[in-house]
Amino acid sequence: MGQVYAGRYLAKAAASAPRDFVNAYIARFRPIRPTVLIFHCTFVCDARCEMCNNWTRGDRKSDLTLDEIDRLFDSRLWKNVENANVSGGEPTTRNDLVDVCRIMLDKLPRLRKFGMNTTGLTPHRAIPMLTEIVEATRDRGVIFSARVSIDGIGDVHDTVRRVKTGFDKANETIRAMQALQRKHSHFNFGISTTIFSQNLDDAENIQAWARENDLDIVYNMVRFTDPMLGNADLADKCQPMGPDEARMREFFLDRVRLDPLFDGQNYVYLHYADMIANGYHRMAPCPFQTQGVMLNPDGGLFFCENSEVVGNVRDEDAEAIYFRAASQQHREEIKQGKCPTCLSPCQMNVSAIKQVGPYVRFLARASREKRRHRAPAAAGA
Repeated sequence: MGQVYAGRYLAKAAASAPRDFVNAYIARFRPIRPTVLIFHCTFVCDARCEMCNNWTRGDRKSDLTLDEIDRLFDSRLWKNVENANVSGGEPTTRNDLVDVCRIMLDKLPRLRKFGMNTTGLTPHRAIPMLTEIVEATRDRGVIFSARVSIDGIGDVHDTVRRVKTGFDKANETIRAMQALQRKHSHFNFGISTTIFSQNLDDAENIQAWARENDLDIVYNMVRFTDPMLGNADLADKCQPMGPDEARMREFFLDRVRLDPLFDGQNYVYLHYADMIANGYHRMAPCPFQTQGVMLNPDGGLFFCENSEVVGNVRDEDAEAIYFRAASQQHREEIKQGKCPTCLSPCQMNVSAIKQVGPYVRFLARASREKRRHRAPAAAGA
């Protein structure tokens, strides 16, 4: 089923390739409408994660209402969005989540891929909601990807998330989503893990558990950004340092060496390993530099997780905020000051599709890593 989904995704990417090349060229000279959107629909969360502070700023009263969301997506700013992700907080804490998603599906005319991250900690809510979203995306011809966050096995996960029996609850959601994936070829399901100091020792256990349970898994390296995660003050506590940093680099390199070459996540993992080795100098492309935008639960519009809010869609049209000279100047300041050391993996694979050169260079390097890994093994055989 995963191969069918991958085929559909690549087919949609290929169909839009000419437009991608044109957009990339035009964006070198003037601002263009975004093709990538991340909407944090709420900061309310059912977890209290050690590496994230979004749950501390969850405030249902300040969240955009369904009517406000319906109106804001009437803006022409969204007319070219092809990849959209709904995040939080925890999206399924919104009773109207399915309706929020339907609005986005109906009002993003060029949408080809829809995604969502969830804790999976409240399966009685998450399972029916995700099931309806899978059906809604199917009816609209949009591929859908969802992931449950797993940051350790058993008690490790419960400790990181600070939720009693959290691993068992998330696992209930996982099993239901795996069954749903077998029924719908447009639906891709997996788990995601953020690697940081407190769960680094369990990273290999997570990898083994995912393999045993036939689960697609993506890893993120912990990062600290107040605009998106509210966690800048947690860096000293959660950032692996010294020997742990070296172990984390080897873990990401092992994914490149051992996983299939064309696994898109390897592009991200090699980027992580390079940044750890080179003092956190970013070399990977990012769609948010020219084609991405983010939206906060209270209507705050910003360019990426390093951007300050440049306006509020409750007060004025999203397109007016986005294209305002002061907003675009802020984006340029981010490019100069933040992009060179940014750890964000957000939609990096989208950028790889839109910028072929970096991805070809990655394939060459990943192939060399695999050969170097196989050579000692062959010599010892």
